[in-house]
Amino acid sequence: MKLTFEEKKLLYTYGCADLELTRKRLYGVAGLTVDPDQNRLVYDFCRKLEDKTLADWYDQMFYFVRAEMECYTNMLLLMQDIEEDEEWRKEDFVEPDDNV
Repeated sequence: MKLTFEEKKLLYTYGCADLELTRKRLYGVAGLTVDPDQNRLVYDFCRKLEDKTLADWYDQMFYFVRAEMECYTNMLLLMQDIEEDEEWRKEDFVEPDDNV
């Protein structure tokens, strides 16, 4: 099963290792969502999780997506730290021009 980045964010935020509980949570979130586009995204993802073959390997997929999203979050935090560092200069990372 291929997941979009938005679906991975939903799974990271509302998911757990138990597939049935994840489905219940997502249906609850969809019921509370006011934005029609976000609501459609959540319902489509819930329908994707209804696949019968998913039950066997959902827990491994969940932990893999969780680890991937934690790495993504850590990279965003690292990027913010670098950009806020007063000694960091973008010019230090620009490749030199070969025509000079």
